[in-house]
Amino acid sequence: MPKYAEFQTFREQNLITDADGDMLHREARALALRRIEESARTEEDFKEVIRWWDKLDANRERKERDHEKGRSVIPLEWESDGQYLSDRPSYDTVLKRLMLAGDFLDFIFDQPETLHELVTDADLSEILKELKPHLKNMIYYLFLHDYSAAEYAESIGQSDRNIRGIRETALKKIRKLYGDALAYRKENNLPMTLDEKYFLENGVRKKRTDGKEDKKKNQTT
Repeated sequence: MPKYAEFQTFREQNLITDADGDMLHREARALALRRIEESARTEEDFKEVIRWWDKLDANRERKERDHEKGRSVIPLEWESDGQYLSDRPSYDTVLKRLMLAGDFLDFIFDQPETLHELVTDADLSEILKELKPHLKNMIYYLFLHDYSAAEYAESIGQSDRNIRGIRETALKKIRKLYGDALAYRKENNLPMTLDEKYFLENGVRKKRTDGKEDKKKNQTT
């Protein structure tokens, strides 16, 4: 049905009259449908009500399809390489899984210049955003893509020792700035997670242990 085509039909059937005054199309349609429903008495009348609702549902579904993502009926993970279905995914594997799920945001920001867009904490994001380009590049490859200091040093033509020194300096700077941001939150009674409180008190991230290690530790204590 062409856009607003039912409006003319409503007028022809006197469901909308000049006495109703000016109104938006959706208001006129709602009024006309209400009058159709309220005037229904016989089986044929109710069939007419259902016909109108089916017609309007078909229009709504057509509009929704216009905004849906085009997808093949074949699953995107069909015949995927085994590494993408691993139980111990790397950063690249996580990106691949997100893409398979139709979530491309992290993939779009997967580059050194937009490193700060990959973290959810606003303070940490601002700290990373203000880093110099060569530090962003180093953090991106060392911590997201798991390059060793030697591998990264070779890729940019520097020594392993030099990269390790720059890395430690950059981490100290980030920890100092992030610690200051957390201290500000604490002083102003702003919400903090347990991990953030641990970092503020100890200056390092809390180490994670898997369930097997926790179970073993509980058995020995």
